Amino acid sequence: MGKMKSLFTSMLKVGVIGFGGGNALIPVIEQEVVKEKKLVSKEQYDKDIIAATLTPGALPLEVASGVGYQCAGKRGMILGGLCMAFPGAALTVFMLSGLRFLDEAILRQIQYASIGITAFIMCLLTEYILGTLKLYRKSRYRVFLWCIIVGVFLLTGGKTLCQIVHAGFTVPKFSTIEVLLVTLLGAIVYGMRPQGAKKKKKKIKAISLRPVVGGSGIWFLFFVILSIPAFLLIPAGTAIFDLHALFSSLLSFGGGDAYLTIADGLFVPDFISGNEFYNHLVLIVNVLPGSILCKTLSGIGYAYGEAAGGSVWTGYAMALAGFACSIAASCGIFFVIYHVYGWLERINVFVIIKKVIRVIVSGLLLTVMAGLIQSGIEMNSNEQLPWFTVLAMIFVLYALNLLMYYRGKCKNLVMILVSLALSVAACNLIGV
Repeated sequence: MGKMKSLFTSMLKVGVIGFGGGNALIPVIEQEVVKEKKLVSKEQYDKDIIAATLTPGALPLEVASGVGYQCAGKRGMILGGLCMAFPGAALTVFMLSGLRFLDEAILRQIQYASIGITAFIMCLLTEYILGTLKLYRKSRYRVFLWCIIVGVFLLTGGKTLCQIVHAGFTVPKFSTIEVLLVTLLGAIVYGMRPQGAKKKKKKIKAISLRPVVGGSGIWFLFFVILSIPAFLLIPAGTAIFDLHALFSSLLSFGGGDAYLTIADGLFVPDFISGNEFYNHLVLIVNVLPGSILCKTLSGIGYAYGEAAGGSVWTGYAMALAGFACSIAASCGIFFVIYHVYGWLERINVFVIIKKVIRVIVSGLLLTVMAGLIQSGIEMNSNEQLPWFTVLAMIFVLYALNLLMYYRGKCKNLVMILVSLALSVAACNLIGV
């Protein structure tokens, strides 16, 4: 019971202060559960990190459930994932449900703040893309990989880019799913090619499937139970939404920010409008702590449920279903990989997919950046703030965020507060 209490307080604490995304939380969680509370050893924690890195889904939830499983079994597994996910998801739904009660003046200030948030998000996405380029800077295929990044961006975000610069022409737009499926198919074909001289195979230890099946079954039951309220209120809509939510979670390679591209491709505009997604939900999930995947699915669930059922209660029920999908999909597949990753890391196809996904995601993140810029322009431009002024403000704040991040070594919270303050002050001053 003592370990369960320590696990509860530790994961809830990290869930409340967890700004910066999955990779940023790795040292935070380690400090809490390895060094301070000593819930798991460094070796056990490293195993969780390796399995979570190889797994799609929300990395913080996966690590939390892994720590919980190692220190308190299946009960700890559920408690760890829940405590990590709940604060951010609950705050997201609370803020979305409260937007209707805000008057126009307050909404205008939130819109002004979106310029600063856009600049901050662009900085984080840039860091990921630069990390990809740095990772493959010595590869003989580096030029080819750069071309893939640019090509993916032009295929998925070229149309948005034309709209931003007011070009007199447009280009076709391919969906995120189309690009991902083609890429994965190519990676599988490439990974199955003959390997030349056969290498001496290492002996692989036998693995018991009983804990894998048992743990996966628990997460499936968790998903079903939390989805019951939504199924009772909106049966057909819940089934379709849950399928999209589970599929999007399993496609979520590359971290929380990359998930926004997946969500855009799968949920906009069928479940949530583009305006509500970029102008409300993206803004909210990026100023709150916690997993972006979990917050996004909970928020989309609320928006869809409220529109489909006509009340906040149907919104809350569908938000709970989205919350359940994000946790069950992330932690369920993590639980499987946790037990069999020793096998998977030896399979060439899996290795190729893992490498290619990061490159593709980098191109998709450029599309997210373009979408955020376009959304910021559409939301804030008027007679006092013409579109080119808004665009200039975004890039000035973006440059400032890069300076604070790389030179000032500022924490994410400091960067967010500075960006918010400057964007709101500048827009109010110019718009007077």
